[in-house]
Amino acid sequence: MKFKVMRFVFQVFMIVALTVALTACGSDEPKNSGSDSPAPAPPQAAADSADKPAKDLGTFEFSLSMHDPVTSNNGKFYQAWADKIHEATDGHVTITIYGSSSLAAAPDVGEMVETGGVDIGWLFTSFYAGQFPLTDVTTLPMVGFGDSDTSTKVLWDLYEKYEPLRAEWKNYKVLNLYGNPGMLFASNRGPVETPEDLKGLTMRTPAGPITTLVTNLGASPVVMAPPHMYEALQKNNINGYVFEPAGITNFKLQEVTKYVTDMPLYDGAFGLIMNWDKWNSLPPEYQKVFEETTQKMGSLAAAKNFSDAATASHQVMADAGVQWVTVTDEARAQFQAAADEVIAAWPSTVKVENFDVEAYMKDAISLAEKYSME
Repeated sequence: MKFKVMRFVFQVFMIVALTVALTACGSDEPKNSGSDSPAPAPPQAAADSADKPAKDLGTFEFSLSMHDPVTSNNGKFYQAWADKIHEATDGHVTITIYGSSSLAAAPDVGEMVETGGVDIGWLFTSFYAGQFPLTDVTTLPMVGFGDSDTSTKVLWDLYEKYEPLRAEWKNYKVLNLYGNPGMLFASNRGPVETPEDLKGLTMRTPAGPITTLVTNLGASPVVMAPPHMYEALQKNNINGYVFEPAGITNFKLQEVTKYVTDMPLYDGAFGLIMNWDKWNSLPPEYQKVFEETTQKMGSLAAAKNFSDAATASHQVMADAGVQWVTVTDEARAQFQAAADEVIAAWPSTVKVENFDVEAYMKDAISLAEKYSME
């Protein structure tokens, strides 16, 4: 009897031990805490998850063509902008700058951007005779456009106000639109102190009203892109030119220039433009980054950079032996009279259907007067 009792106790003990073992080891599933939430991820897995973006917006690589060297003030400005875009998109947008017309000649940038051969282009409207007539109101000589900040503010007011002006840019996504520093006379034959001094000069000029002005004053205008000017001056194919100060030093023209007349004539207009398909390929988040760094505020920043470079170039030219020429009040009045004839005739040269070009010009001049007083 005693032996049966002891055997029963031993059997109970074995059953309890076996039950505990099966409870602890019988399943590979983690113990549920009573919540529907999954168990916390291991520390390294959580860190890897935090490093991933909320969603993959893709990677984009764009080319940017400009006729200025990458070492110029404009090249450095747009490299800094490209770096900012790269950083703001966490490295997903890369813009590679091709300077000195290495990707597209200055007069071809517009077409190359439109057709997609170039993604982004730095376009100077004065190389495109007749394509940007309303934008080129800032190229009217001696009418108040001689300061890049002023002309940039005027351009954006006009761009926002006048649909025919916007239509001139419809083939591109406009990123920046701004004016360069005041264009000046330069000569190697002799100082340009009076209108008479222009007679007989072969002068590089951009297209537009300035060609009419120098022609009326007896010079022979030659439209030429900046990369070709140095050699043309060396060979005496041209003996004068119209250019802005920063451009002179960007292309080292101070080495082959004797005289520069310190009388701002007008501002050329620049656009930073983008191919529409490339623009539309960007997700809205990246388009926002582009627009926050361009448009009116970005244009004013580009204009200021240009203006600061022009101021610095004065000393560079003086150090190189270039003689700065100051005109008398009497001579300035003579230049102004010649410019007034060009200004009066300009509205009739602009063919925009059902548009009052003269009223537009007066509006632009009025805006220039307002901003120049600020």
